[in-house]
Amino acid sequence: MARAEAFGRISEPHSSPFGPCRRPLPAADRTRGKTCLPMASPFRTIRAGQRHTCRCASRCLGVATAALLVALACASGCVSPRRAFTPAVDPATLDDVTFLHYLATVPVATVDEGCRSVLMLRDNGEAQTPESRRDRLIDLGALKATWSLAPDQILDKGTLAYMLRTICNMPRGLNETLAMRTGLGDRRYAIRTCAREGVLSYGLPHEPVTGGELVAAIAKADEYLEAKTRPDG
Repeated sequence: MARAEAFGRISEPHSSPFGPCRRPLPAADRTRGKTCLPMASPFRTIRAGQRHTCRCASRCLGVATAALLVALACASGCVSPRRAFTPAVDPATLDDVTFLHYLATVPVATVDEGCRSVLMLRDNGEAQTPESRRDRLIDLGALKATWSLAPDQILDKGTLAYMLRTICNMPRGLNETLAMRTGLGDRRYAIRTCAREGVLSYGLPHEPVTGGELVAAIAKADEYLEAKTRPDG
């Protein structure tokens, strides 16, 4: 009975430096007036040769961290940066050759400009509106409707790599195939594939694409497709 009293657990809350702790405290420690104090780490204490862990604060910290990560993920998916630069001419009025010359002068490219450039590799400018170009690329599997990309949104490297990898039908590894099905890291793996094939340089998926980078990537993708059609390709 004495052993049961010495090592028995009580359910009453006790004090800790982080607020009330409802983790059971040994009855022997309670009679000595001890509280849950950190020693080895902010959430751990050793009393009378027995290690007692106070997890209340750590659980709160874990919940707060998870909430912060979810908030950041929602913010990154909901915020669509727009280009502040206003071109001197409307690119919709330019033919394909003049359009490429125009792209080389813009500081950052938009999603619609990226879609139009990529479709030059396949459809020769048949789609004439931003909506038709986006829908065409979604039908080809080069864009995902769930991304909810706006035409005037700044084009990022991950989206460009995904479009080029799909249009050029580049070989995919197992990890990239799984990423395409799950949607986790699909654009990051697309950058790796494009870099491996020499079409695009390495970078972060959310890295903005300049007009010059877009023109260079389209030129390299065109060379890649031509090499595949050669007998020795």
